[in-house]
Amino acid sequence: MKSLTGQYECVHRSGVGLDYFTSRIDRLTLQANKRCIFVAQERSRIGHAARSLLSGQQVDTNAPEVRREGRYTSAGNTITFYLDDGTQEQGQLTPEGIQIGNDFFEKVSDSTLLPPTHRLKSNMEDIAKGLKIAGAVGGAAIKAVKTIQDTIQTPQGSQSTPASHPTSQGANQQAQGYQAPQTPPASTLAQPSHTATPEQEAETLFCDQCGQPVRPGKRFCNHCGARLP
Repeated sequence: MKSLTGQYECVHRSGVGLDYFTSRIDRLTLQANKRCIFVAQERSRIGHAARSLLSGQQVDTNAPEVRREGRYTSAGNTITFYLDDGTQEQGQLTPEGIQIGNDFFEKVSDSTLLPPTHRLKSNMEDIAKGLKIAGAVGGAAIKAVKTIQDTIQTPQGSQSTPASHPTSQGANQQAQGYQAPQTPPASTLAQPSHTATPEQEAETLFCDQCGQPVRPGKRFCNHCGARLP
């Protein structure tokens, strides 16, 4: 490397992409005054958000970090870090970065103040993809909830329908039980009536014994033979 000063990154990838949400990124900054800054990301953003949700806390998407500062010295390919918390780390210099234990810190910028350009671009792309995925998942979830609601409401609606129209049901039952009066045959209507006239009713007499009608002037009943008054 031409210069030690600058920013280094160690990316702990999850293997599913979208490093901004799913990966842990540790950062190392070496300043020209021999000061160093370690920033270790404890959990990924999505992992921290899930943990906050499960614990009943407000969802927080800010990745939790541990910041340590100190000074460094280099001799040949060896670099030693003396941190302010009393710990000491030693690493090996390579053309691409610094190997510290099992972690490799790749140099990403010569600047110690401005964020690396490639990291800003990568984060913006991951955020755009994440929003698109969240929109698709959210739309599918809304459709699933609506389908469940429709499924629940349909049986309830079918059960309440008969009870909501008792009048019409009763009317149908009455209509089925009602029978229109039958019209008498035309032959019956055409038969003449034999109702006696008032004069005939006045002249008709009845037997005191059997009640049968007798004509005026008869002295004996033609039916029972009784003597008429």
